Amino acid sequence: MGKLNKILNHFEEYLAVSTLIITSFLVFIQVVLRYSFNYSLVWSEEAARYMIVWFIFIGSSIAVREKAHVAVDAVIVYLPKLWKTIFSVLASLAAMAFCIVLVISGFAIISNVMNFGSVTPSLGIPMYVPYLAIPVGGVLMFIRFTQQLVNHIKNRNEKETLEDVKLEEVSKL
Repeated sequence: MGKLNKILNHFEEYLAVSTLIITSFLVFIQVVLRYSFNYSLVWSEEAARYMIVWFIFIGSSIAVREKAHVAVDAVIVYLPKLWKTIFSVLASLAAMAFCIVLVISGFAIISNVMNFGSVTPSLGIPMYVPYLAIPVGGVLMFIRFTQQLVNHIKNRNEKETLEDVKLEEVSKL
């Protein structure tokens, strides 16, 4: 499982970094061409927009992995370990349900777009390519939330986690 997780980590990071660098480069070139040479690339804005969408969905999966999503835990911090585990499991299950809805909805959108044979206006690529970011991101986030759920269940018997110790230290200040 560790090797597969490592491959998934590298895939997410490589894709996210690549799209962000290429998008930044495209936008920079577009600005330079527009203001210095009074020339504009017709396709660059559309390409940048679609790459940002892909970056957001891949980045959301990375954020789940790094536990960087916004969470409201003002009450949960003061609960006993058992209740923290219960709420963490429930939160992971709710997030996994959302990911399933996201994947199903994403495939429904892709199916509709494919039935109409839509292509992007400037790039001329099939419209399902940008929309594919929705189910791909949903599946990646589902995998990450599943990993978190397994970790919550595995660690339920531990006395304290490092996060609990840090929160205790902060509350003493």
